[in-house]
Order: sequence, then C-alpha cells, then structure tokens
Amino acid sequence: MKQYLANVQGVDGYLIFSMIVFIVFFIGLLFWVFKADKNYIDKMKNIPLD
Repeated sequence: MKQYLANVQGVDGYLIFSMIVFIVFFIGLLFWVFKADKNYIDKMKNIPLD
C-alpha cells in the first residue's frame, strides 16, 4: 500500500486534509461533550430504560 501511495502525486494533500478533518471532528466532539447541558444528557441516557 505504501508503494502505491508513494507513486501517486498529490496524495500528501489528501493525507493532511484527512488528518485535519479527523482532529477538528474530535476536538469539536470533546467541546460538545464538556459543554452539553447535563439535563439533556440525563434525558438521553434514560431513553432506553423508559
């Protein structure tokens, strides 16, 4: 796989772009988890038990 990617020009841009998207997504997810309303979290947590 590494040999195939080494032969493709411009693949570095896709690798960097995908890493940036990955990092931004999980930073956003962590931000949402810590800033989410606790009442909303409790309500969603109890849905399967109701």
